[in-house]
Amino acid sequence: MLLLLALLASMYAHPEQLVETDWVAAQTASGGNAVGRGNDAAVRFVDMRQTGYAEGHVPGAVYLSPTAIRDAKNAPTFLPTPDAFREMMARLGISDTTRVIVYDERGGIYAARLWWILNYFGHANVALMNGGWIKWTAENRQTTTETPAVAAGTFTPKPQPRWLATARDVAGAINKPGVKIVDARTTAEIEGKDLRSIKRGGFIESSIPVYWEDLLDLPQRTFKSADELKKIYEARGIVPSQEVIAYCQVGMRASVDLFALHLIGYDKLRNYYGAWEEWGNRDDLPIVKKP
Repeated sequence: MLLLLALLASMYAHPEQLVETDWVAAQTASGGNAVGRGNDAAVRFVDMRQTGYAEGHVPGAVYLSPTAIRDAKNAPTFLPTPDAFREMMARLGISDTTRVIVYDERGGIYAARLWWILNYFGHANVALMNGGWIKWTAENRQTTTETPAVAAGTFTPKPQPRWLATARDVAGAINKPGVKIVDARTTAEIEGKDLRSIKRGGFIESSIPVYWEDLLDLPQRTFKSADELKKIYEARGIVPSQEVIAYCQVGMRASVDLFALHLIGYDKLRNYYGAWEEWGNRDDLPIVKKP
């Protein structure tokens, strides 16, 4: 009994949102994402690397730029409009029933943002390939330069506001009982030493640093075990009963924190998508600086 309890405690609460390279390789070998599956393709692999798609990618994978899913001019949400996102998914051959598997070359910093925004638009059937391109190539898996010709999908956006936080929401969450604000940025950014073209440096009062890369095992950049992830957050006083709002600079690193939290069973999760790009450039929002 004790062994069973220990085993259950070590398991991810949402294992369906993380798939291994073995599973992806089996899908590509069986034609699970083959060209010609049309609107009802069971699985769609999405490559979200900054560069390199034309030189080689997972067979059957379509490409989406990491910058395509945030509209820097669309305050206060900074989301693409439902129509724009529907068209984007349709071009990729993603329909309402499609299982979406995303990967990048950095351990999920780009892929997790698509995971988050798909959940926001009501499509929870999405997962990351654990280790992404780094693990795939380290294992000498099959790659291709062929761009698949996919039929347009039929995607229906169903916005879920519970996944999103605006600057107003964050301001109201400062020092609020039952809410934790997570800062996924570097120490240098938090200390105001690395501005990254932002006008003001510092951090949001009561925020807790949880750097996104600390959630990964090197060198393959796979996610840490459930037990290890739980220890990281619980050691900082972040527990499943609380609401968590995560932020970084443009919503990418925060999405990795949200992905890891949901992986281990945290369900009240919001991404401050305006992020420090908005907060640090607005004089009307309060910041704290390290002495």
